[in-house]
Amino acid sequence: MRLDDQLVTELKRQEQVIQVISLDILLEAYSRNQDRIKTGSGYVAPLMDTKTVKSLIEEFGFKAEKVVIKQYADGKKYVVFRGYAGNREVFTGTRYLIDNPKVVRMAIGPKGITTSVKGGTVVTAILFVGIEVFDYLIRDTATLSDLLGTVTGDLVKLGISSIAAAVAGCAVGSAAIVGSIAAGPLIAAVTVGIITGLVLEEIDKHIGATNALIKAYARMGISLREIKSDINRNLNFLERNPQYIPCLFGPCSVRGY
Repeated sequence: MRLDDQLVTELKRQEQVIQVISLDILLEAYSRNQDRIKTGSGYVAPLMDTKTVKSLIEEFGFKAEKVVIKQYADGKKYVVFRGYAGNREVFTGTRYLIDNPKVVRMAIGPKGITTSVKGGTVVTAILFVGIEVFDYLIRDTATLSDLLGTVTGDLVKLGISSIAAAVAGCAVGSAAIVGSIAAGPLIAAVTVGIITGLVLEEIDKHIGATNALIKAYARMGISLREIKSDINRNLNFLERNPQYIPCLFGPCSVRGY
């Protein structure tokens, strides 16, 4: 093959197609799918937990006698795994302290359940807040009261769902004193968390709690546009008077500051 043919072949193999779309088209597509994006973000944490459930089932199966929690004479609680340890990939020992990193990571026991729920709550909160901030930044009619009201409502509902999930998981996990399915508590936590979230969303639609929060913030008379204006005004001032910039980070020696 000639050198120029080789070059053409190599270029074709490395070829990538980039489709450029206008901002208006992008915003229009986002507006059409906004509710789906918000709903989908609420299922990210449960999907993460589902992966852990899958690992637990692969590790222990569905037999209730595989996992028990025991408190010994020294007062310490252990998670005891019955059966042949050689068949397991993660828990190769027969017992672990209840706060062992492996036990916590796999959401076994009360600490494992609460840690898993907390992690999922943080991920979901970041996604919810990010979506709402993006939504209100791209809308010219956005007000800070809309943003604060919606975010506050989302976080309240998320908090209640998370507490319900943790309580359900720990309640099912308490049965581990006499033996339970390893994945049972986490399955209960995920299920109750999702159901609680859906119920709270329906309640919110009927009683209008989020709208009430938005109106409450609106009565404060703060709009996002005013905040943007203040920020721009301060930035313009610093551009015209750069000698004041160090005053933002410590004691200021500039006269008149």
